[in-house]
Amino acid sequence: MPTMPPQALTVGDTLDGFRVESVTPLPFMYAIAYTLAHPASGARLLHLHADDPENLFSVSFPTPPPDDTGLPHILEHSVLAGSQRFPVKEPFFELIKMSMATFINAMTGWDCTYYPVSSTVKTDLFNLAEVYFDAVFHPLLTPQTFRREAHHLAPADPAHPTDGLTINGIVYNEMKGAYSNPEARLYRLTTRGLFPDTPYGRESGGDPDAIPDLTYQQLQDYHRVHYHPSNAYFFLYGDIPTREHLAFLRDRLAPFTAIPGETGLRPQPRWAAPRTVQDVYPIEPTEPIEGKTFLVLQWLVGDATDPADAIRLRVLSLLLLGNEGAPLKKAVIDSHLGEDLIASGDSSVGLENTFRIGIKGAEPDRLDAFRDLVLATLQRCAADDFDPDRVDAAFHQAAYQYLEIHPMFPLHAMEHVMQSWIYGCDPLDHVRMREHLQTVRQEYEADRGRFGRLIRERLLDNPHRLDARLAPDRQWQKRKDAELADKMRALRATLTDDQARRIAADAAELDRLNAAPNLPEAIATLPQLRAADLPPHVVHVPTSTDKLPGNADLLRCDVFAGGVSYLHLNFDLTGLPPHLWPYVGRYADLLSRLGAAGMDYECMSSRIARYTGGVGCGTSFTTAAAAPTQGVWGLRLSLKAVDDRIAPALSVLHDLLFSVDPADRARLKDVLVQSRARLRTGLVHGGSSTAARHAARGLDPEGYLGELTGGLPQLDLSERLAKRFDELSDEAVSHLLAVRDFLLNRRRLTACFTGADAPYATVRSALTDWASAMRDEPVEPADLGFTPFPAPPREGLAGPVQVAHCQMLIPAPHSCDPVNEPLLRVGSHLVSLDYILSEVRFQGNAYGAWCRYDSARALLHLGSYNDPHVARTLKVFADTLDFVRRAPWSREDVERAIIGSAKYDHRPLRPAEATGAALYRHLTGWTPELREQRYERMKAATAPAIRESLLATLTAGLPQAPICVMSNREKLESANREMPDAPLAIRDILSNAEQG
Repeated sequence: MPTMPPQALTVGDTLDGFRVESVTPLPFMYAIAYTLAHPASGARLLHLHADDPENLFSVSFPTPPPDDTGLPHILEHSVLAGSQRFPVKEPFFELIKMSMATFINAMTGWDCTYYPVSSTVKTDLFNLAEVYFDAVFHPLLTPQTFRREAHHLAPADPAHPTDGLTINGIVYNEMKGAYSNPEARLYRLTTRGLFPDTPYGRESGGDPDAIPDLTYQQLQDYHRVHYHPSNAYFFLYGDIPTREHLAFLRDRLAPFTAIPGETGLRPQPRWAAPRTVQDVYPIEPTEPIEGKTFLVLQWLVGDATDPADAIRLRVLSLLLLGNEGAPLKKAVIDSHLGEDLIASGDSSVGLENTFRIGIKGAEPDRLDAFRDLVLATLQRCAADDFDPDRVDAAFHQAAYQYLEIHPMFPLHAMEHVMQSWIYGCDPLDHVRMREHLQTVRQEYEADRGRFGRLIRERLLDNPHRLDARLAPDRQWQKRKDAELADKMRALRATLTDDQARRIAADAAELDRLNAAPNLPEAIATLPQLRAADLPPHVVHVPTSTDKLPGNADLLRCDVFAGGVSYLHLNFDLTGLPPHLWPYVGRYADLLSRLGAAGMDYECMSSRIARYTGGVGCGTSFTTAAAAPTQGVWGLRLSLKAVDDRIAPALSVLHDLLFSVDPADRARLKDVLVQSRARLRTGLVHGGSSTAARHAARGLDPEGYLGELTGGLPQLDLSERLAKRFDELSDEAVSHLLAVRDFLLNRRRLTACFTGADAPYATVRSALTDWASAMRDEPVEPADLGFTPFPAPPREGLAGPVQVAHCQMLIPAPHSCDPVNEPLLRVGSHLVSLDYILSEVRFQGNAYGAWCRYDSARALLHLGSYNDPHVARTLKVFADTLDFVRRAPWSREDVERAIIGSAKYDHRPLRPAEATGAALYRHLTGWTPELREQRYERMKAATAPAIRESLLATLTAGLPQAPICVMSNREKLESANREMPDAPLAIRDILSNAEQG
């Protein structure tokens, strides 16, 4: 149980050049907030001194974009590529190698750039802060960094340097990937269109068409103006005393003199009438266009810096859209104008709040009908007061956002502070959201018509609305490729052959510099932990075990939960009949969206909203820690509820578990159509996961089940059920009920709870009753129908994406191997950061690349994300063995990798995470003793042992490694021309699915 820290400073104190401006106790988060100013440099500082060992240091800068070139985003990448004190190529990635950081990254928002780092080790936190401070205030910003991160010209074919040209760059490729995703395109289209007269009408991330217009000089000038302490906001969190932070910053801020800061952002001038915008997005040439249009209405509705107003809009959004029976959501789904809602509700864009309602799976000519439907539904909602029970449910749902102790809680605290601070408002306004929630609730109790009036004021009578249509275009990709080719031909025509050779030489030199390792003396400049700094033991979740009827285990985690209770139920799926496995994915998706126990889905959704913080359902397929052939296959239900509603929340979960009813055919069809729409988008634009899952399907039963229940077969099944519903609905209902009934066996049940004593007693009593009511039958295996790959496939999944996601899965030793498992954990870290990242990201300009070891699945996973290459990246993967043979790993390299790998065993687990982790470790047999043994072996790893383990793994595994690449057909076919001896078998995933 955390406690309040003692107050250490008072208003008016001056310390290390800082003046204390306010001291605010925050008992609900066991913290004291200190706001301070540094008059000499102009810097501002806020420390939430909390009883929490996870400390965070961040510095943020308001960075409104001047245009669409992505200048703030490219600068975010560039400052982390070496600084004056730390002239290391990519110190950001060097820190990942050797830090215990629980979070290390940087983010570019609509109008601000954030640089947060966190750690549970004080020395490490200050090491990270030291490098980040020098990075943002004293970056090298070399031309090489600009060309790599932003854009540069290169020969289309390096073997023929005087032929065609192409453009490359890490951010350029990242944003090409983002602009391929129709939902991301739609969000950018509507948000930018709603704020045309402000920086929010510009692309802070970078439009790929505009990124090549950015100059190196513009990058330098922007940094000089915006990255100064006078424009900086230092946010600190955790149990390190404030005085230590001030002492750290004292000398570092001393060289700076205050200058006028960013002048601030102004609200968008309001419109006198709604506007309309339209655009297109890419689909594959063979893909049907029917049912592929997106429609959105979006309003500018309020001041995001006003926390009470933000809560009013959040509650209103939940009233209209917050559950399956909410009136606006129900009206849109019942209209069948589209297949599913998309990203609907309230949100903030910098200092403005918006409200949007959108659908996917529509037709281009339905925008008028959609607008009429939405406005008519809002008119009806505004005319009558909302049912008090619905309002209670909406307030209850809103409370979770402010009550929960979320994963990465320090980062959430930073986000709350920055939501008001950078706009000149009280930085604690959004930290005190619990108080504002109570105020807004009291407003409603005094005036039951308040939300009806809010609908009229903010939506119906508000002319600042943008109506948007995003339609599919089979020729988009071809046209975009042709435009770039024409542009490159025109540019090439202006150049002599000598100039073209100079471009090729410059590109080759850039590749050489990107590939060159950091010099040891440069690495030595970085502040570093040592293995001796590692905590002596890994972090365990304190857990006790009770027994339920049938000998089922009920685990309880001793983790502070802050008034929210968490319950996970796992049902062993061993022995499920083969014909039901495809329906497990549909069951998990539909469970909380159907009727149950004699109540229709509207009633059930209302109960879910009023009594729970959500009911989740998903699958997990892994293996036991000590036995690679012992599958641990489960369906997991998760529930969270505030403590005083745990009893009715359990009643809801009981009815869903025992009595979910898919017999309402109209409702079942609607949710199946929604699922199809989600799968169409999710599987294509989650390309890395889709490709990796597909590649794993013939490696082991777990890979087979993962693909069967969550991959492309689910899209095929959803297409069949949606298109032939009348013919197949009886079968679907029968199979879904069979899955439900299969689970109700007490011997399949394991439960895990995190929360206070009184809710635990209620949970234990309820689960005892539930287990008593279940069957008591042995858990027997059944044939899966799994067939291993006869030979490792090389496959390409063609979809409407501009970049590629390349995946290779290499069989490796299992976690039961006590020698190789810890060695491969460290070895994969070395390969990932010393080789794959260098070759695929820094030289190949992909946005992401990795080598990950999954000991439970016995796999080394090589992957890339938003990658401009296919053949080149697959060759890098294939050459991993050669790299390991020649890698000059020193003892220092290994020690850093041990530290970088060990951090995953030391992350603080917040209550929701702790519940899931404790259950997983119990089911798989990852006991505290085994985890401690692995930790000790990992700390003892040596370079020769790591090399030997990797060489044996790669030698045996590479010939058995399946490959799968997600990209567009043109890029896949081009890759095949480069790899005639080992081509990819290409499948058009969407068109094939729809023919199924």
